[in-house]
Amino acid sequence: MNKKLDLFDVLQNTTIGVIAIQSFVLGYNAVTKGKKGKAIDPRIQHLFYVLPIVFESSFVETFKSSTELYTAISKDKNLTLDLQNVANKMSSQTFDSLNLGFSKGIFLLDKDSMRVGLTDDYNNKSILIKMKISDQYFKNIRNAAFRLGNIFAKKDEKMLQLTLNIRF
Repeated sequence: MNKKLDLFDVLQNTTIGVIAIQSFVLGYNAVTKGKKGKAIDPRIQHLFYVLPIVFESSFVETFKSSTELYTAISKDKNLTLDLQNVANKMSSQTFDSLNLGFSKGIFLLDKDSMRVGLTDDYNNKSILIKMKISDQYFKNIRNAAFRLGNIFAKKDEKMLQLTLNIRF
């Protein structure tokens, strides 16, 4: 891409949200994969915090190089400020991205446990490679979302809520 996208361009592009959510699920599954190779998918509530974090460029830089939640927060103290409010305001973008992912056969929903997984075609494969997108901006979002998924999978829900000052 020749021009740098601004926040409005990003928020209006549900495809970027699909890329971020798919990467988050891959990162989450990489940590929760059991001995039989079956991963536990993230709860749908977790996904509402992905876009507010990965659409903020300073947070993307923080999560690209962080493997633990406390490391990310120590690098950028603004991470926990008003995250719940921003997630509430961005819920329509999250719903739009989920809707696109479900309609295109990328995401699966387990209605009993309310967990979002990936179809076989998009599990362990990057959407960016399939779409032949090589822009570094999107790669950074993908990498940050993957790391965020790793981090969410390592913490129980109570610890996530306390540390990030959010509610599920």
